[in-house]
Amino acid sequence: MPSRPAGARPGTKAPTLRGPFDPGGQPRLTVDHHLHLSLFAWNVSSGLSASKAVLSDVQSHRDFWKWPTASKLMRAIEEAGFDSQLQYGMWSGYGGDTGWNDAGLDFATAATASAAVTERVGIYSTVHVGYHMSPLLLAKVFADIDHISGGRLGVNIVAGQNAVDYAQFGLVGPPSQEIRYAIADEMTTALKLLWSSDEPVDFEGEYFQLYGALINPRATSRPRPLLICAAASDIGLDYATRQCDALFVTADDNTVDGYRKKAARIHGMAAEHGRQVRIAAMCYVVMDDTDAKALETVEWMRGQIDRGAIETWLTRSGHILNSEARTVSDEVVGDARVSSGVARDPYLGIGKEHYEGLGMGMGAYQLFGSYETVADQLIALYEAGVGQFALSFFDPQRGVRQMRDHVLPILRERGYNRIRV
Repeated sequence: MPSRPAGARPGTKAPTLRGPFDPGGQPRLTVDHHLHLSLFAWNVSSGLSASKAVLSDVQSHRDFWKWPTASKLMRAIEEAGFDSQLQYGMWSGYGGDTGWNDAGLDFATAATASAAVTERVGIYSTVHVGYHMSPLLLAKVFADIDHISGGRLGVNIVAGQNAVDYAQFGLVGPPSQEIRYAIADEMTTALKLLWSSDEPVDFEGEYFQLYGALINPRATSRPRPLLICAAASDIGLDYATRQCDALFVTADDNTVDGYRKKAARIHGMAAEHGRQVRIAAMCYVVMDDTDAKALETVEWMRGQIDRGAIETWLTRSGHILNSEARTVSDEVVGDARVSSGVARDPYLGIGKEHYEGLGMGMGAYQLFGSYETVADQLIALYEAGVGQFALSFFDPQRGVRQMRDHVLPILRERGYNRIRV
């Protein structure tokens, strides 16, 4: 442990270095019969669409992240009745013919600009915490965004695992899963402490040290900004249920019943720590007047999946890539796949269903069909325990209008998402 730096002002010792830690309690997480709707991945090129179909109208389907368009999207979701915008965290994209996620707005700029052009919707940013960014820096940036937004900030914490991004920051990585979530745990505790303290604090953790640290203004949100996490492993879920408020989950079988079981498990884990959590799902939406018209668009997009972009995503994610075999060597992961021969597999080693799921939503729950069908699916997931829906659209501008004009009226007719005054 480094010695206390000369010149450091006096600070109160942090009461803990790891969670659970909720000074002042947790933010409010539920509203009766209200599905929390977020516009997701609007800040990166193509969003969750890894299909060359985006090239049919670049401005609408790929480059909606550019601010002249994105600023209109922010105002549109507020007018339509969405609850928040949720940014996708991205430091390097996946290329391919579409340049999937190669360009976009960063976690601080996108959040600040969104706050300035809206009045009500939540401003949910996404930050990676493994790249040697100081908790003091992030606490200050986010507290200022929270101040500008009038207390509408939420922060999605990501324990990064992309080796390309570690290298961009001059680091060798990723570290082990245990270390990545230990770093996230310390970072989260330090953020909560700095957001809520009106006196300088000392924080002497294994990964972060702060002496006489203080930010002003503190967080405007009470008791603090909402914290979000997407985790799947036991280690990740342990961290998330101890420290975060909303958890993005996937079901192993991607069914409504699967989400119900996962929600019950996670609520139980949080309860063991004396906490509550909101269950969230990432959803990819293609809808139209009828199921047939929506599925026609889906099939068109599936036929143009950007194989090069998917292959890069899989390589960086370390997935085993051989869908023709039941078992493969553990060595055929990550960069090893390049020389393994599995790239010749028509579905890059993950099978047709998974391959198409990545191309059409990066593995998100797929809401494909008529407006009635989409409303039915949203309600079914909500009744299964999902409280927040991060919606990504092939055409975000059209998708927001469709939600406003068709899906939300159906939800309200059925007793959900009534306009609040």
